[in-house]
Amino acid sequence: MWLLPLAAALLSACGTLAGPPTPTAGDLLAAPTALQVAGRSLRVEATPTLDGATFNVQVRVQASRASPPPLTVTGVYVVTEDGVWSASSTQGDRQPCGAAVCLQGSGRGTSRGLRSGEGVQVVVGLKDARGRTLWLRDAQATIGRD
Repeated sequence: MWLLPLAAALLSACGTLAGPPTPTAGDLLAAPTALQVAGRSLRVEATPTLDGATFNVQVRVQASRASPPPLTVTGVYVVTEDGVWSASSTQGDRQPCGAAVCLQGSGRGTSRGLRSGEGVQVVVGLKDARGRTLWLRDAQATIGRD
């Protein structure tokens, strides 16, 4: 009889993750390059750069008209020939982008064999006001040098 509570506790722990799983290259490459949110078409422009052993990726999410809806940057991922790089730290905020306001974010981490001049695809993870996770991809970016 005493095994029943123990078994229930062990079974309830099955399937529990400390955080969301890391997306695969296939998941990221399937992300759209344009996204409709709150009646606005969103696109992302990414600028990946190497600075010694540090890899930085700046992302800018812009809406087709007005400003983007309230969004939070939750992750920055880069798909290369060798696999997926994910930022060890991310940040983002709304800033002026020319005449409009956009969401700018960045991801940073170790370069792990990335090379200047390498063509990559950058995907930004976003969370909307309703808590939904969204993915948006810049299909063509080239790693520059800082």
